[in-house]
Amino acid sequence: MTDVYARHSGSITAYALRRASGADAADVVADTFMVAWRRHGEIPDEPNTLPWLYGVARRVLANQRRSIRRRGALHERLRDEFVEFESGADPTVTTERFDCVAAALTRLSDDDAELLRLTAWEGLGPTEIATALDADPGAVRQRLRRARTRLRGAMEAADPIAVTAEANRDEAVPAAYAIATVASESDWSRGGGRA
Repeated sequence: MTDVYARHSGSITAYALRRASGADAADVVADTFMVAWRRHGEIPDEPNTLPWLYGVARRVLANQRRSIRRRGALHERLRDEFVEFESGADPTVTTERFDCVAAALTRLSDDDAELLRLTAWEGLGPTEIATALDADPGAVRQRLRRARTRLRGAMEAADPIAVTAEANRDEAVPAAYAIATVASESDWSRGGGRA
């Protein structure tokens, strides 16, 4: 298998780079050779090895594109549900708020973003998250506090006026947007919240 990688990784990398961005192309190459490693008994002898790898890479790329489309569709569906959730709100303003949170989440580490999603979207408390992550609840509370602070900072960097205005609103803040506004005010920041 090592010799297959040595001979053909350059060709598969070039194939992927012609069809996807750098990070996505790297994933295509890695996934292609992972499939080849798992199916090493099926790899044909030379000169058919490279064409077989191209076929694997083509399927990996197709799966990647489907996944990207599904994520985009999910994002749109969540945004639509978010707009419907805040009844009576101006849909333009609500959509802007959702986009602000979504954009800020992409600027966080995967770990921070997942903690916030588990809290805001799945409704889990620190003890439940600790169970899911096999971590200490106290450590999860600290990580949540820091993640909320980083999210708020990312949002303020993008639009400080909107975030300040939202934090000062008297009415309830929608659940999906609340992850940004509870960084300093809620029971979470004092170590409370659902246990």
